[in-house]
Amino acid sequence: MEMSERGFIREESAFGDGPRMYDLVKKMGYRGGIGNEMAEGSYRFASKYGHPELSMSVKKQELTGYDPRGLQGQGISYATGVRGGDHINGYMVSPEVLGLPQKLDPFTNEGKAVWTKTFQDLTAAIDAAGICLCTSRAPMGAPDYAALVTAVTGMPVDESELLRIGERIWNVQKLFNVRVGYTKADDTLPGRLLTEPLNEGDPAGHVWRREPLLDEYYAARGWDAEGIPTPAKLAELRLG
Repeated sequence: MEMSERGFIREESAFGDGPRMYDLVKKMGYRGGIGNEMAEGSYRFASKYGHPELSMSVKKQELTGYDPRGLQGQGISYATGVRGGDHINGYMVSPEVLGLPQKLDPFTNEGKAVWTKTFQDLTAAIDAAGICLCTSRAPMGAPDYAALVTAVTGMPVDESELLRIGERIWNVQKLFNVRVGYTKADDTLPGRLLTEPLNEGDPAGHVWRREPLLDEYYAARGWDAEGIPTPAKLAELRLG
């Protein structure tokens, strides 16, 4: 829609045109017309027409649901997500919006690095246990999930062990990303979210602030300044 309004494509489409949205979704499903190109995802689509910066994606995966300019913690979760712009693995909306397990100021970076690491580790463990990640939006915490895992498996798992399991999983996924070529430069958000502030509502005037939040996140994870798990961290997690 934005590319159409800016004249980057000939296809006519405008924000708020419901019937046109329905038509485009149908074309994507049947791979018809411009829908055949759109079905490849917004990054490939925007890149084809010379404007990849218009794709609101991280590591070529679209952002989901929430504008990180108004949610600094969700922003670092998006930026460092091992599978890109994903709100499930590290649902910082929970403390920043829902107030679970406690309410955090969504406009500040303070403490968000540690909070994000904890939520990412927790959701990695929940996912590995075969439990629906949406339950983390309910008033359930790490002790509850640890009790469920213990009850089902017979293994004595407490809160700290559950988070450690999640941390091991997250580091293995990160190592895979490093191996295939992702770097610190990929742990970021679309440029306009760092430079174009929101212009209405409570978050008006805010952009997402990458630094020093990203460095704090790497430090919280025990990674080096480039975001790569250190030998010491891998040995601690018995992944050496």
